[in-house]
Amino acid sequence: MAGALPCGGTQVYAPGYRQEWLGKIEHAGERGRAELLDQQLEGLQALRRTLRPELLAESRKHKAAKLLRQIAWIGPIGAARWRARIQPPQRFRSKRQQWTYSGLGIETHASAQYRFVRGELQGAKNRNRSVVGIGITITR
Repeated sequence: MAGALPCGGTQVYAPGYRQEWLGKIEHAGERGRAELLDQQLEGLQALRRTLRPELLAESRKHKAAKLLRQIAWIGPIGAARWRARIQPPQRFRSKRQQWTYSGLGIETHASAQYRFVRGELQGAKNRNRSVVGIGITITR
């Protein structure tokens, strides 16, 4: 095989199955690189287990993280990450700039800039009468 093993799921990353998967790699150089990547993964997972509680404890100290948690799809880690991203809020001149930077800005889109007339696309004659929709842009 040339550098890839057909597999599905996350079993290939499980510590109990790593030797089995490494045994399927034919070339010694590729197997050595895969072993180094496995060691790196184990180190990062250990670091994550250590730092996650510290991150959550620090996040609980800030009122903004509690407000961010009220958004349905933001969990405790997401709130901590967003809080860190927009720190310090004093660098923004207005709340609107801060919201846009953090991905919670309001965007307006005109829906009547163009229209079909007899099957042909034409620009709107009176752009002041366009319908405006408001949405929230979420960036991660």
